[in-house]
Amino acid sequence: MPEFEGFKIVYEVIAMPKEKWAIMVEIMRRRDSAVLVARHNPFPRQPFDTKLEALEHVNRYLSDTVRMLEAEDVERRRRA
Repeated sequence: MPEFEGFKIVYEVIAMPKEKWAIMVEIMRRRDSAVLVARHNPFPRQPFDTKLEALEHVNRYLSDTVRMLEAEDVERRRRA
């Protein structure tokens, strides 16, 4: 799982029926422990065949989400 500077990412791989896998994700800011994205399954209707497949999808999701959160933080600081 990649590390993102300034963010703490908690995830849990969950075994589902029929040998499928899902992942629960939560994203927090390190400096103040604020929960930016509450614990959720980013792919609720998409069970994965392997844990590796699930992790690959989550890595892409996290990259996009963290990039968006960083952009929002920069924009918020500009306004202040």
